[in-house]
Amino acid sequence: MHPAELAILLHRALEVRLARLQELLAAPDWAEDMEQLHQVRVGARRLGAVLDLVDPEAYPAHKGHRRALRGLVDTLGLTRELDVHAGHLRERHAEARTPCQAAVIEHLQERVDRGRVKARKEMQRELDRLKLPHLDRLLDVPSLPAPFQAASLQEAAWSALEARAAAALEDLPGLMAREDPVALHKERVRLKKLRYALEALESAFAAPPEALVGRLKGLQSTLGEHHDLAALETLLWEEEARLRSHDRVTLCGGILEVLGDVAEARRAAFVRFVDLAQGLDPAAFAREVCPGLGLPLPGLSPQGLEGSLR
Repeated sequence: MHPAELAILLHRALEVRLARLQELLAAPDWAEDMEQLHQVRVGARRLGAVLDLVDPEAYPAHKGHRRALRGLVDTLGLTRELDVHAGHLRERHAEARTPCQAAVIEHLQERVDRGRVKARKEMQRELDRLKLPHLDRLLDVPSLPAPFQAASLQEAAWSALEARAAAALEDLPGLMAREDPVALHKERVRLKKLRYALEALESAFAAPPEALVGRLKGLQSTLGEHHDLAALETLLWEEEARLRSHDRVTLCGGILEVLGDVAEARRAAFVRFVDLAQGLDPAAFAREVCPGLGLPLPGLSPQGLEGSLR
């Protein structure tokens, strides 16, 4: 069991995040609006991050709610990705250097728009199966059997954060050394979970760790841009191969021009990620978080912490 203070803090975090998600889901036609759909997906991830922190035994329907939230995030995923592709293509159409390049981008927009229509139809079918209205049962009064864990709120918060920091930050040196889009996307998910956990636990801090949260958000955003560009690059290569198989030489040439621009932007995003990640590891995370919780650094006594901060 968590300490009583942490159990209460996390339950309040559930209340706030569930209210926000329900507000988003109550908006008419939210699934048809790019930004609203994105916010619903973010809201579901934020709520899920708190569910990952609570003691699942204290919430009778924890497993079903967590599964429903993952289902919501996954269901919206393809539609969100195609919406992002459409946005990138609109920007590149506005910046097209020749009429030929503009025509090629319009061809790609046609393909993506067809995919968006199909994805939204499938998304709506899946949403009907998820039974999202039952999410309000998440706030049923949890069972909190005694005894609670004998630990302070701050100690329990650090215990919850330490493992997540290790998972998110230990592999950064290898990821910085070689650009691997699949591995970088997985890292983005880990960083997002760490950031959401920090935000959920900010009441345990003497002052919210805003600088660290901002840094994690910057990394997450940069990796999100990198992922979107890498996914668009894959789509362009697939379309180029399809057109080449039909001897559409002019269209293929135009797509290769667009590919060059997308690849350059993707590499630039990776360079920004490397710059942002410099010096960030589990030890650096502890040096920022533990003092804010009033705790000694791992392996240090309180007296040792005081000396390390001088």
